[in-house]
Amino acid sequence: MKTARCFAAILIVTAMSIFAADKPEEKLKPALDAITPDGLLAHIKILASDEFEGRAPGTKGEELSIKYISDQFKAIGLKPGNPDGSYTQEVPLTGIKSDPKMSFTIGGNTAELKYLDDYVASSARLQNEIKIDNSDVVFVGYGIVAPEYGWDDYKDVDVRGKTILMLINDPPIPDPKDPSKLDEKMFKGKAMTYYGRWTYKYEFTKRKRPPIRTQS
Repeated sequence: MKTARCFAAILIVTAMSIFAADKPEEKLKPALDAITPDGLLAHIKILASDEFEGRAPGTKGEELSIKYISDQFKAIGLKPGNPDGSYTQEVPLTGIKSDPKMSFTIGGNTAELKYLDDYVASSARLQNEIKIDNSDVVFVGYGIVAPEYGWDDYKDVDVRGKTILMLINDPPIPDPKDPSKLDEKMFKGKAMTYYGRWTYKYEFTKRKRPPIRTQS
């Protein structure tokens, strides 16, 4: 009986040793030890250098980046994962170069706006030309509807089929007790709320106004 117990104990200890050796953290330790702050900084300095020209898609900088990273994979013995024997996967890309033009006509007088100096415009539509002609412009303040603050920039405003002009960020409401500060009870004072973000303004505007018909 004692021999059986002793044998069982040996088996348990042996099994624990085997399992301990199979722990993922122990297998990964050599790789983790190889990753150091100085090593990471060295790669960052190379990829962020002027030679790589920003690494934009379709540029010389991208080609240099791909070669550099692939060479590092080869150096550590990493095998290619792509069936064609490379470290990269082909992904279709489309480039868009915008040349926007904009003007305002008020009372018969037309003002041409200069791109980048007076405004910024872009589109993700894969069309050669997009036009929005003779669209009325409606100013809606900050473009916010916030019932909890008693705020509605769209009240009694018809924006259907029109171009909407609004201010970015949250309304800066002065503190009634100290006008030099912002009211913490209104849009959290200096903090940026979701109402002040472009995503909210775009999403809410889309619900308030049907899309303008464009000519392509």
